Amino acid sequence: MAKDKNEFKIAVGEPVGVVAAQSMGEPSTQMVLKSFHSAGMSSVVTTTGLPRIIEIIDARKRLSFPTMHIYMEKGAEKSYEKAKAVKRKIEGVRLGALLSSFQENLRTASMVLEFDREKLSANDLTTKAVLDRIRHSFENVEVTNDGERATVKYKGKRDIKGVRMTFVRIRGLTVAGLEGISKAVIQQDDNGNFYIMTAGSNVAGVISIPGVNKDRIYSNDIFEIQSVYGIEAARNLIAHELAKTIGDEGFTVSFSHVALIADAMTYSGKIRSVGRHGITGDKTSVFARAAYEETVKHFVNASVFGERDMLKGVAENILIGKQVNVGTGRIRLAIKKDDLRKIKAASE
Repeated sequence: MAKDKNEFKIAVGEPVGVVAAQSMGEPSTQMVLKSFHSAGMSSVVTTTGLPRIIEIIDARKRLSFPTMHIYMEKGAEKSYEKAKAVKRKIEGVRLGALLSSFQENLRTASMVLEFDREKLSANDLTTKAVLDRIRHSFENVEVTNDGERATVKYKGKRDIKGVRMTFVRIRGLTVAGLEGISKAVIQQDDNGNFYIMTAGSNVAGVISIPGVNKDRIYSNDIFEIQSVYGIEAARNLIAHELAKTIGDEGFTVSFSHVALIADAMTYSGKIRSVGRHGITGDKTSVFARAAYEETVKHFVNASVFGERDMLKGVAENILIGKQVNVGTGRIRLAIKKDDLRKIKAASE
């Protein structure tokens, strides 16, 4: 049964893609190129403004500043001590941060580590636990310890580059907390509930930590959200991040336009960028692909493989000067031959 015409949200033939692009593009030109530092959190930085828009639209897998917001489980939201305990389990501690000094000897392929007792104690770690982690993570080293001092000897092939890289990886080894989270800071919202903001993201790891509200974990890493929660969650995150970034800059864009972009990036079941390596590059129209970037390449390939362009889209019709099949361009007028004769006779 056909719907009443008043139920439709847009007119038939409305070029929704063009309108969405214009609605997003115009305010984007006025956005500030900057990163955002939270008050009192110099170590936790988030990307805002135009750089964040570009990050999302380009579907970049490596973010400049991935972050998470993690809330406590129900009943413990207002307990600072419980939030502190969870923070300790989340914040990644690298081996290098526990050392007072270290010495490398590339000639003997060995490295001496001097541990700082206070740093070990502050992170509830022992020398034995740290060295066991090294043994478990690196099979090509031999570890011996003497109190707060340990010696790591490389057992592989005597290659200076290999020895050096192994020693650097050992000092960068995460011995406590979660991999990928370099800093965690406890914050309090307007309702007095404590939450943890992190520099870095590891959704799968955070979910497994006791005391965390699994329904209130937020990450700005789109690909990580997709891998843990699925493509629909990633689509919602793209739309939310775009709308939030634009709103934070003081602009207003209808959520319908933002949602259309998110849908276009994810409808295939995977996240695709808007550029030539994603949506635009996958278009069936040769002219549409050539109009964006790498014009000569697209025309040459189309010639080699004998591609045909049916001229059904907007970009390709504009390119060749043909009327676009949207808006008033969808209207086709016809006149009867008898009426045409009468008109000609009247004009003569």
